[in-house]
Amino acid sequence: MQEKDYILLLTRQFSGELTSAETDELQAWLVQSADHARLAAEFQQVWDKSAAYAPAFSPDLEADFRKVQARIQLAEVPRARVVPLGRRLLRAAAFIALLATAFWTYRSFVSPSVPQLTASAKAGIKREVALPDGTRVWLRQGSTLDFPQQFVDTERRVRLHGEAYFDVAHRDGQPFRVELPNRTFVEVLGTQFAIIQRDTQNTVLVRTGQVRFNTDEAGGNVILHPGEKATYNLPHNTLHKTQVATFNELAWQTGGLEFVKTPLSTVISDLEQYYNVKIVLRNPALHDCLHTAPLTNQPLEGVLQTLSLTYQLKVLHTTAGQYELVGGTCR
Repeated sequence: MQEKDYILLLTRQFSGELTSAETDELQAWLVQSADHARLAAEFQQVWDKSAAYAPAFSPDLEADFRKVQARIQLAEVPRARVVPLGRRLLRAAAFIALLATAFWTYRSFVSPSVPQLTASAKAGIKREVALPDGTRVWLRQGSTLDFPQQFVDTERRVRLHGEAYFDVAHRDGQPFRVELPNRTFVEVLGTQFAIIQRDTQNTVLVRTGQVRFNTDEAGGNVILHPGEKATYNLPHNTLHKTQVATFNELAWQTGGLEFVKTPLSTVISDLEQYYNVKIVLRNPALHDCLHTAPLTNQPLEGVLQTLSLTYQLKVLHTTAGQYELVGGTCR
């Protein structure tokens, strides 16, 4: 959402028409910075003063709103989400008239007018995005990234929905920050890392350098170094840090799977996730066998054939999308 969308949510809050979901979204925006909270307080004063307006006219509310939105779009990418006004009290009409002046004053003296851009990766497609500071971002399918046309503030801020891999360009005095839903964010202290968002958890995985994963809640924050990841469980508000055996969670970005002295049980798990299949390793004695294989993106049947030759396994294709590995021995 863009700034003007949150301002419209403020008007709905003042008039008592905000839904529960919209309330959560607005509160998340308000706590992002002191400027947002100050803006809301100023608009609250405007709203309170508008109560004194007498019903001396019958305004065309939809027409008034279109005029205000047209002015806002002159300074931003024309990508606004139209929020239906429906029926409004006369007091809301007076507030909209004052809102235009207050908004432009805020934009002129508090927050520079910088166009906001959005990059999206369509289904089945990985997209690489070059940010204005030289940072490179790979978006996994179905993911979106919001970022300014130019980084002019003391902090480079972007907002991610979905999954992405970042290679951040270093800038002294202008740190890089990735904002996520549910008031979590990642502060970049190094260079290369990935963010993985699921329905109930957010995960940060560091390949090089270091980052700080901040939940902005009681879960606290954690600094991650190469080969470490942290997962924030939203329902339980817990933050858990672990070492990673492989970087194969990034296989969508690297183009294939790679194993270096990796337990065979982990190899099987990575194959299942990458190829979206179910593989059962019947011999428990093989779970801790250490497997090494170079980066590969060959079909699953070729990978299983290599495993069968290496560990003397018998591969059974039991049903569509399901395999069993029987017998075998560590080398």
